[in-house]
Amino acid sequence: MVTIRKALPGDADFIASHAHRLLNFSLPGWRSNEKDKMIQADIQHITNALLKGDPEDCIFIAEDAEKACGFMRVVLLKDYYTGEKHAHVNDIVVVKESEGKGVGRLLLQKADEWAIENNVRWITLNVFEENRRARAVYEMQGYHMEWIKYLKQLH
Repeated sequence: MVTIRKALPGDADFIASHAHRLLNFSLPGWRSNEKDKMIQADIQHITNALLKGDPEDCIFIAEDAEKACGFMRVVLLKDYYTGEKHAHVNDIVVVKESEGKGVGRLLLQKADEWAIENNVRWITLNVFEENRRARAVYEMQGYHMEWIKYLKQLH
């Protein structure tokens, strides 16, 4: 059985040791040489949020009977057009040994609960186009594409 709880400062090592899974797919060509830098940035952002303790920026840990098996960061953001707050799943990771066991689904359900508790009407997330496995999970949980971001490399 998997349970979800708020992360504690002592969870920072677990998060840091599994943050690489945020980029566990083929990155776009121009980012392929930046993978290590991206992982370190993820660790820094998540750890800073964990230590700050902002109620609008929350990290959750998924645990099975033996150990932590995933984590998620969810934040409140303001909509560009309306200024209305909405929830946003900033990061979500399931450890390799727990893939396919519903941990990601449970974390996303927790994000929904957190969003509802914060009285917002919608929840968003971003995902790299190449991360097809994650996209399939998100779509099964009711997410659909709203934006398409284009990038043009200049150098």
